[in-house]
Amino acid sequence: MNNMRITDWAALLGISAVVSVCGVVGVSYVVGEGTPIFDGVQIGLLSVIFTIVAAFAFYLLDLLFEWVAGTRLLQIELPQGQREPLLARITPRWSPGSIAIFALIMALLWLPWLIANYPGGTYWDTYYQIYQIYPENHPVSVIPWEEIRDQTVTDAWLVDHHPVLTTLIYGGFGWVSDQITGNWMLGVFVFVCLQGAAHVVAFTAAVGYLRDRNCPIVLCFGAYAFFCIMPFVSTWAMCMVKDSMFGALCVPYFIMLFEAVRTRGASLQPVRAVVLFCVLGLFLCLTRKMGLYMVVPTAIIAAVCLRRGKRPAFAGSGAVRACLVQAGSCVLVMTVLLPLVVFPAANIRPGGAQEVLGPLFQQSARYLVDYGEEISVSEKRALQNIIDYDKLADQYQFDFADSVKYRYNLNATPQQVIDYLQAYVTMGARHPDSYLAAFASLAGFYVAPTAYANIRMVTVDTHMGDDDRYMLWNPDELDWLREGLDEGYTFIAEIPGVNLPFLIVTYAFWLPAGLLYVLMRRRLRCGTLLIPALVLLAFCMISPVYDARYCVPIFDMAPLLVCAFAAIRASARLTVGEPAAELPSELPTDFPTTSQVGPDFASAAHYNTF
Repeated sequence: MNNMRITDWAALLGISAVVSVCGVVGVSYVVGEGTPIFDGVQIGLLSVIFTIVAAFAFYLLDLLFEWVAGTRLLQIELPQGQREPLLARITPRWSPGSIAIFALIMALLWLPWLIANYPGGTYWDTYYQIYQIYPENHPVSVIPWEEIRDQTVTDAWLVDHHPVLTTLIYGGFGWVSDQITGNWMLGVFVFVCLQGAAHVVAFTAAVGYLRDRNCPIVLCFGAYAFFCIMPFVSTWAMCMVKDSMFGALCVPYFIMLFEAVRTRGASLQPVRAVVLFCVLGLFLCLTRKMGLYMVVPTAIIAAVCLRRGKRPAFAGSGAVRACLVQAGSCVLVMTVLLPLVVFPAANIRPGGAQEVLGPLFQQSARYLVDYGEEISVSEKRALQNIIDYDKLADQYQFDFADSVKYRYNLNATPQQVIDYLQAYVTMGARHPDSYLAAFASLAGFYVAPTAYANIRMVTVDTHMGDDDRYMLWNPDELDWLREGLDEGYTFIAEIPGVNLPFLIVTYAFWLPAGLLYVLMRRRLRCGTLLIPALVLLAFCMISPVYDARYCVPIFDMAPLLVCAFAAIRASARLTVGEPAAELPSELPTDFPTTSQVGPDFASAAHYNTF
């Protein structure tokens, strides 16, 4: 079948089995609200059935991908006087004029959501970040959880519970707005407009760039249309929350990573490219704490992969240097410069270890619910030293870990943390089923078809100060539009079958899994591009609650990932003489062409990235 090798069948079966088992187990625990609705036999049978279904779907996806990547719908120079096909005319190009026009079109399509949700979506987290900027609101708390915030009061200027950079930015917009208007409405609205505009330009430019790099027009148009009409893209792009800012930065970061893979590292040779690559990496780390765990592993893997090949001296050495500089600078800033120099000097308090240990606390709480009577005296003592043991079982919720992790003892010593980890391991070894239940109950929202991508159609009504000033609210006059759009989206997103494009699992798990199979089946050697998506998925699976905001960067990169794979496959087919579209008559001038670097620069046999 289509020249399938044994390794291809093994990859198809393995990936399909993982997707199926995760889906069945996730559905079992999420639908059962923490208690599995399927027994072991049922899980086994359903996993076998859905492995076959998934394998068939991924096989068809590969065939479709291969057909689309070979289509002639590319950007080519037509004879003078001949008009381009309609699809080519309604897809952005990599030029300032085209980007401006198509960005304006996208902005107009987003406008109803912006008006409906005036002044813009926010979270309670956003409120507390702005709140810290006001001296009269001090002292603040390290953990601003209502039940325990009085126990975590600090005299620090700011708290790094949420990234300090976003706190300063949100606080700046809120404070200036307060000085001008007496509330935060104008500041929030201006911010979401600017952030929305940044997303619109980034999306449009990225599509135009990928079109310029041989991505089939049909995929470029599909990506552009996706960004234009999907409510979970536009509403989150216009939300004042760190995940949205992080998502906007992920777009240029991904394009630079794609270009490094496509050119075997040549794009990272210029000094300005290295600087921009490092700056983007730093801003990703500074706007969302998990950014460090996405940027650094991706950079290291890219460095290793770009170093491989028959001619590593050509471009690999410069690319390796760029990737290592990015990784090193991010580690230095986030683990040394900020906590050891900037925070003490600026009187900023670190946020605490509860975010890192949160998934483990959730499992410990579930263990107390299931097997609390079996906990030994030493294990109980280890838990008591690090978390509020007496309230742990009562606070456990299968789909919400914040109420557990915020019971963390901020004064716990390193030795007490080690003692807890030892107790955690011994308890898990006795009853791993309890730990699995705690993990699957939350992870199932992201790896199983159990939840659609919720949208943020509300701001946080907030009051502040001794005079209880009203700072932020959604005007009643727009309730009809806001509620109408929200209810309309929810109605469509809850229709079985129709809601496939709205399910979180479609973009967070199924799409990366399908592309992984395509990569292995077609020997594309561009797996580095999958690393950010896989890291983001891993963090979603250990997130404290189901919320689409954790998936915002995945939504923003998913269509671009498909286009990038297709562009690389189309370019490889062109260079090895397979039937495909013609190359653009004028190659970009900012990166080396084949004639400049040797005839094997872009051949499929010499793609030297994972």
